[in-house]
Order: sequence, then structure tokens, then C-alpha cells
Amino acid sequence: MPRRLAVGVGFTGSPEQNRQTIEKIKVAEEVGVEAVFTAETWGRDQFSLLTQIALNTSKIKLGTGIAPVYGRSPAVLAMTFATLDELSGGRVIIGLGTSGNRVIEHWHGEKFSKPIRRTKEYVEIINMIISGEKLFYDGEIFKLQRGFKLLFEPPRKHIPIYVASISPKSMESLATCADGWMPIYWPKSKYREAKEFISRAAVAAGRPADAVECVAQLTVVINPDIEKAKVQAAGPISWYVTNMGDFYHEMLARNGFAEEVAAMRKAAETSKPMPFGTTPEIMAAMGDRMLDETAVYGDLETVAAGIEERRQLGVDLPVITMPQGTLNEVERILGTLVA
Repeated sequence: MPRRLAVGVGFTGSPEQNRQTIEKIKVAEEVGVEAVFTAETWGRDQFSLLTQIALNTSKIKLGTGIAPVYGRSPAVLAMTFATLDELSGGRVIIGLGTSGNRVIEHWHGEKFSKPIRRTKEYVEIINMIISGEKLFYDGEIFKLQRGFKLLFEPPRKHIPIYVASISPKSMESLATCADGWMPIYWPKSKYREAKEFISRAAVAAGRPADAVECVAQLTVVINPDIEKAKVQAAGPISWYVTNMGDFYHEMLARNGFAEEVAAMRKAAETSKPMPFGTTPEIMAAMGDRMLDETAVYGDLETVAAGIEERRQLGVDLPVITMPQGTLNEVERILGTLVA
């Protein structure tokens, strides 16, 4: 039986590159990759790509990684997910998150208010709609009192909902209602502690201790040149710590890297990285300990061992970016990682 693994993709290139992505996903399905998650920012929408994937595959699960809880109403998302679940034969995973205030307020034009409460209400409303209930909901944000009901019956009465979260309050909230926790840049030595925290919150809410699984986005770089691999692996975390608001550096500070992230942000004032890149100064401020905790890098065998280590530390479903290269190279890489 294959080891659990998921891949993340986006439609950011040309139409021809998108077709190549579909072919890679078909290879991923053939070797036993469990799920594919699509990203969405301010480019092409993710549901068009998921529809293409659904029509070109038969087994791999299809998820959003993530769909923001702004920009689309919970009803629109429920209808979309239910339709996609019908089209795919019951293979959908709902991945929700808040995104950040810059994107939400300056792209979607909505106020970034009460993100944790909003996410919880989205989960509850979507669950009600998918289940076929009449929609009566008296929330803090949403007041839905006319009893509308979905006009078709989806193949499942419940579609799993995973929530992206890296703060204690949002983790505690998702434990009460979600099926999965989707962290990113989470230090590997802190997975067990986080899962125990979520488990306690789930039990306190009257749910099973194992109600929520860990579906973690991992930074993975496959490159036998270790120095180049380190620079590539440091790029995403450097960018998020220094340029993507407060959530990420605050999370890492709480988890034992306060000195490192403070030094990285200081270094970025005079050596600003390119998008999703780093600089020697920022890398020096980060140090190897933080990089090794938040990324997996090296040759294929080293990466395979690093992903397996994270499985043993509490990651139920690791999610990696779709590997680059030819279809044969993708088959070799993914086949090794699920073997």
C-alpha cells in the first residue's frame, strides 16, 4: 500500500504548461499519490483547474489548498464543492483558510474582520448545505433564516473539510468542527505537541480525540547540490517571515525561533529578498536549525527520509509541490516518495 502523500499545483503558467500539469497529475494518480490540492491567489481560479483534473482522472482526491473564506459566500462554496464532488464521483476535499488582510482587502475588497469566527461559520454552514438540511443558521456573522435547501443531492452527505491554521486560537476553533488541520512552515519537532493541543480541544467539544488529521504543506527541494538546495529551501520561508504579514513570524516565534525571525526581519530591511527568495544575510540570520525544522532538502533519498520522519512525528498526509521535470522524472520521484 502506498505511503500517504499529496501534491500541490497551481495554474500560473501558459495553457500548454497547464496541460503538462494535468499529465503530471495523471502520473501522480498512477503511482498512488492520494490527493492533489490547487492553490489560488490573484491569478486563475482554482475550481476551473479542479474541474479539468476531475475530468482527466478517476481515483486521486481533489482539494483546495486553500479556498479563502472571503470573496465567495459559504453557499457559493457549498454549491461549487457539491457540484465538483458529483462530477468527480465523490473525490473532493474542502480546504479553507483566511488568506491575509492585504489580499482580502485589496483584491477581494472585503474587510478582513473576525477571520477565526468567519471560518468556523463557513465550516458549519457548508456542512449543513452538503448534508441536505434546510438552512437555518443564527451566527455572529451570518443570519440565514429562510430555510433554503440545496436543489440536488450530492453523492456524499459530508465532504471532509480541512482548515489552514497556524495560531492557537484558530487551531482550537477548527478542532470543534473541521476534519483536518493544514499547517505550513510548521517546525517538525512541534507537530506532536500541536496535534495533542488540537486533540484536547476536540475532546472538550465532544468529538473523538482523533477527529482532526494533520495535512501539512511541506517545503521540499530535491537537489543533490546541498548548498544550492539550502538556498532554494530557504526562499519560501524567508519571504513569508519578512514580507507576508505577522502570522508566520509570530507562529515561529511561539515555537522557539523568536531570535531567528527577529534577526531575519532586521536583515530584510537592508537586504530585501526577491519574491519567494532569500539573501545571504537573511539565511545567516535564519540558521541551519530553523531551516532544518521547516524544510526538507537534498537528494531524493534524503528528501524521502525527511518526509517519512515528518510522518513519524505526526503528519498524517504530507503535501509537497508537484516535482519539476519530465513525466518520467515525476514518476520516479513520486514513486520513490510513496514507496
